[in-house]
Parts: sequence; C-alpha cells; structure tokens
Amino acid sequence: MGRFRFSLMMSVVVLSLGVASRASAGVIFEETFDAQPDFTSTMHTTDKSQKAREGYILPKDWDSLYQGTEWSPETGFPDNHASLEILDKNSDKAYGGKGKSAVMWRESYSLSWKNWASDSQLIKFLGQQYKQIYVEFYIRFSPNFYGRDHATNFTSKFFRIGSWDGQGDEFSGFQGSLGPLYLWDYKRDEYGVRSVHSFRGGPWGENYTFNGAYPQDKSLNYGSHTKGQAVGGGDPKLVDQVNGGFLADVKSVIGHNQVFGEGAHWTKVAFFVQMNSAPGVADGVLRQWVNDQRILNLENIPWVQESTTNQMVGWNFIAIGGNDYFQPYPNEDRFEDWYAIDNLVVRDTIPEMSSSAVPSSNAPNPPSDISISVE
Repeated sequence: MGRFRFSLMMSVVVLSLGVASRASAGVIFEETFDAQPDFTSTMHTTDKSQKAREGYILPKDWDSLYQGTEWSPETGFPDNHASLEILDKNSDKAYGGKGKSAVMWRESYSLSWKNWASDSQLIKFLGQQYKQIYVEFYIRFSPNFYGRDHATNFTSKFFRIGSWDGQGDEFSGFQGSLGPLYLWDYKRDEYGVRSVHSFRGGPWGENYTFNGAYPQDKSLNYGSHTKGQAVGGGDPKLVDQVNGGFLADVKSVIGHNQVFGEGAHWTKVAFFVQMNSAPGVADGVLRQWVNDQRILNLENIPWVQESTTNQMVGWNFIAIGGNDYFQPYPNEDRFEDWYAIDNLVVRDTIPEMSSSAVPSSNAPNPPSDISISVE
C-alpha cells in the first residue's frame, strides 16, 4: 500500500515532457476558492518552501507555496496576517462579497537594503505541457493599498506562467529548472501606475536571460503604450475609472484608481502566452487584457532559444502572488496592505469574449525598459 501511494504521488508530480496536442480546446483549471478549507501560509507551518509532494498541507488542487511572513498570529503577532489567506472571515474580500478569495498581504519590511520581503507564491502544475495558455482572474486592492496615493519604485509580483522541468526547484529560475517564464508585476513610479512584464528564456537550464537577444523587463503605462494594441490594430476602449473616457486618450500620468478603480472595485485581467515555433525563432506571443480590452500584443518573443539539444518545451504551470520589494514604513509600524485574486480560469485557447468586448466601467463590487529582480 505504501509503495502504491508513493507511485501515485509521483505520477501526479512528474510532468509529461512532450508538448501536448490541442485535440480539445477548453478549460484546464478553474478556482473560485469558495470550496477551499480555511488556509493561511503560516497556519500549518512557518516554513518558506511548502510542497504538497513533500507532505505539506496546501489549498486543495494546488501544488507548491513559497511564503515569506514576518508578522502573523503564528509568528507571535495576532493582529497581523500571513502573506496568503483563504478564509471564511474574509468574505468581504471575495468577488461579490461572499465566499472566499486568495488574499495576499504585503508587509513593509526592510533589511536595510533593497530586499524582497513578504512572499505568497502559490503554484498550480498543469499536468502536461501546452504550446499556449490563456489565464484570467479578477483582482481587487485594499483601500489603503500604497500604490493608490504614492509614487515610488516599490514593486510586487502578482502572477506568472512558466515551464518547469519537473525535477528541480520550481521557485528559483537561476537554479536551472525553469524557463521560459513570464511574470506580471505591479509598480507605481513617477510615470504613473505601470504594467511591468518580465521575460525569461529557455529551455530549462539554458538561455534564461535570452543571451541579450530580448529585453528581460518592460515597464509600460496603461495609456499611450496601449495605442494600437487592440484586436485589429486599433486603440483599446479601456475606461478611465475616475474621469471617464478611455485611458488610451489620456496624455498625462495615469494613477492606480484610473486603471483599477476606487473602493471595493474588481478588475478583470487576462494573459495569453504562446511558444515560438522553433528554437531561436522570434515569433512567440504575449497578450494582455484588462476588462476584456486587449492592451498589449507582442508577437516577437524568442521564448525558447537555440541550445545544444534544440529542445522545445511547453508551458506547464501558473502561479498567483509573489514577493514584494516594499518598504515605505519602518519595520516597527508593521504596516500591511493587501490585494485579492478570485475567479481564476486557465484555458488552452483564448475565449471569444476576450477578443471583442464591449467597453465597461466595471462598476465597484462585482518609460522605457527597466531592470528588476524577479527570482
């Protein structure tokens, strides 16, 4: 019986190394969090690396968690929060005001250098490799979310799609088991709120930094940088949530609330990645939507570069949350803010509604390339 259980566990963990055929398009995975047992990243252990295959207790149908929490009830601070919470008592932070969501708490914590502190990276392995992946979810920000009112260089990682070799460390690309990898990061600096995109190459263990053949990071605004990015080459009709009109027409600096709204406001975001056609060919794809308006269309990414084996790999995991370079207040203040993610769907094709959508105000309740650390 013990051998059978071990074999079953390994069969779940080991990923097919052949890129999956797209015999049937559709939903690969979806998560509303409502049926999840109560969970926090420090509820069962304060270990940073938590992997279901090693016996750790994780949210149902999720596989790995890397957490960093300085202040939570389990670390001696009953009035603070673990970096990830999925709790009944947080129903006010769930889409529609009931059920559950994944609530990521950011801690303002400094080690007297530009350290990345609080972490809440929750990983789902997809069981096989895909040439293309589409992911959508809703996101909401706390009333005191620092980026609403402050321009800084602080950055948080919200989401990633990647390829893992099924054997090594799924948390650190520099150790050689990841690649390609895409990350969506949040930042609000003197140029306004930014959609920060980080790119890493492959195949696993090779070409992680593209050998200089492609930028590793792009910091884009939600206004002028979106012009021409809609389906058909037009401008997206992404509504300015504060002033009305469309953000593509705004010529001034765009703030957080103009994109993500004020108060208890949910924003739908979506991403599509497609591998390049062959090693070294610069025809890989990244697309991003906000409220069903396509705001980014890149079709020149050499996700997998030439290597000694010229191996092609596929996308086989997604992750929500991530670590934060966030230290606006002294440690003794124990300042926290949060963002929540809900109603996540992973598909192997782009749904029609994300190609041509009617602009909406999405009412409340329902500069150049930069270099940042991403590992």
